[in-house]
Formats: sequence, structure tokens, C-alpha cells
Amino acid sequence: MLGLNHGFFCYTVMHQPSVMEVPEWAIQVFEKQKDLRVVVHDLTATLGPFLQPERFKHRAPCCIAVKARHDWACVDFEVTRLRAELPDFPEGRYHRCHAGFMEWVVPVFIKGRLAWILFAGQRRAAGDYRHLFRDVRTTSGTGVQAKALRETGETDAEVILESLRQLRSRLLEWHGQVAVLLKNTRQPEAGGAEDMAGRRRLIQNFLHASHTESATSLEDLAKALHLGESRTSHLVKELFGCSYVELLTELRLRTAASLLRASELSVTEVCLNSGFSDLSHFHRCFQKRFATTPLKYRRMSNA
Repeated sequence: MLGLNHGFFCYTVMHQPSVMEVPEWAIQVFEKQKDLRVVVHDLTATLGPFLQPERFKHRAPCCIAVKARHDWACVDFEVTRLRAELPDFPEGRYHRCHAGFMEWVVPVFIKGRLAWILFAGQRRAAGDYRHLFRDVRTTSGTGVQAKALRETGETDAEVILESLRQLRSRLLEWHGQVAVLLKNTRQPEAGGAEDMAGRRRLIQNFLHASHTESATSLEDLAKALHLGESRTSHLVKELFGCSYVELLTELRLRTAASLLRASELSVTEVCLNSGFSDLSHFHRCFQKRFATTPLKYRRMSNA
């Protein structure tokens, strides 16, 4: 049985993910199948509420070791040059980065704009490759980390690249579905909420659609469910293992982290656009969740 973990949500094949859980579910399935870690660069700050914040940083041990000594080279390769080159690789590519690590990259364009970049890695190239893009500015002193990685031949590399393209297709399909769903969730209906699975979906849909509004309350959710506030509070705890406030705050913090990474909004603007109405409260919640301040988080994300 396939078991996957998603922050507040833990599910198996017996519990299919709701539409709000699809991005993390699809990514984790790819990771289990290919034994590779997926990282997402979200250039439009649209995936933040749906993925764990750790999903947006390269945190593999080999990458951490290299970044400690050659962080400038990582930024130059992964951000400055790669984003400029990706329009020439609309179907993605596999390459050997400046550190000698092999990874797969697939761009996601929405309405002609580069919206997301999917990374999968890391491995070590084995044998002769015809289509392996190599960074000629390979840094010195990284061979030890590269040699510890699992080897992959070109045939397997092509299969992995196609699988990452299929993940992109799944995410694009989901993006279209969720756009319509969120548009229609402002006035939720009771239909489909009679059973526990239906109520779970309604709660997720409602919070994803309204969490950036500071006035969103438990009372609003109770009205959407046609339940009393006390019953709604117990239902949220029963379904998600946390309180309504904890669930709402996590979504707001994910949105805030996404805006800090992908926008130039001030910290105050990020606070307000994430659904928080009090800057001091936002700082306390953010510090507790990420063990750093919003400003330091932004600097680390851009480093």
C-alpha cells in the first residue's frame, strides 16, 4: 500500500487526495517511483498554499555541502543562467550542474509565461551521453559528493525526464481545475458535504479560497457547512488533527513564504496579502514556523 505524507494530511491509496492535495500527492508519487527529490521554483507565487514550504529549497545533503562553499555558483547556474536558457528547452533537459551533480529540469509555462520550474535530482551520469548538458564552469572540490551519488545511464535518464514531463502535465491539469473550483467556492453549497470525505473537501476548498482574507472566521466556515460553530470546530479537529486556527494559520504562512520568495512586496505587504491583520502576530507565527524572521527567510531564499 502506498502511504504518503503531506503536512496536515496523511493518506494512502485507500484515501485518494482531494483536489487541494493533488500537487503534493503527485510529486510524492514521482519521488517514490524514481527515488529522486523534487524541488519547485515557483516564479508566480501560486503553489505556496498547496505545497510544504520545504519543497521550494534544494536541501539534499550534497547540495547543502556545495552551497556552503560555492553558493554564488548555485545561484548563477540555477537562477541566472537556467531561467534564461529554459525557453530553448520547453520539454526540459537533464544536465550536470557546476558541482558535477546530474539533475532533471522541466519548465512549466502558463499563458506563455514561465510559472514554475520542476527539478528532480541528484544522480551521477554513467557512461557516454549524447544529450547531457554540462556546465563548463564546474567548481573544484566537489568530486567527493558526486561520487557518492547513484549512477544513471542515458536510457534511464530519458525515462526520468519523460516522467517529470508527465508530472508537469498533471500539475497543469490540476491548475485548470483548481482555478475554476476556487472561483466557485466563494459561495459554498451544502451538496457533497453530507459524508466526512465531502466535508473534508469543502473545508479545504473554503480555506484555500478565503484564507488570504483577514475577516475569514470559523463562523463563516460553519455557515458553509450548515453546522454550528462548536460542531464545526470539533469536525476540523477530527478530520485534520489540528484546530481551525492552526489549519488557517498554516495556509497563511505558506502563502507568506511563497510571496517572500517570489515577490518584491515589503514584509508588511506580505503580511496583509497572506491574511494576517497584525504585523507583530505575523512575525511571531512566522518565527515559530520557520525558526527565522520573514526578512531573513527572504534573504536565505534569494541567496
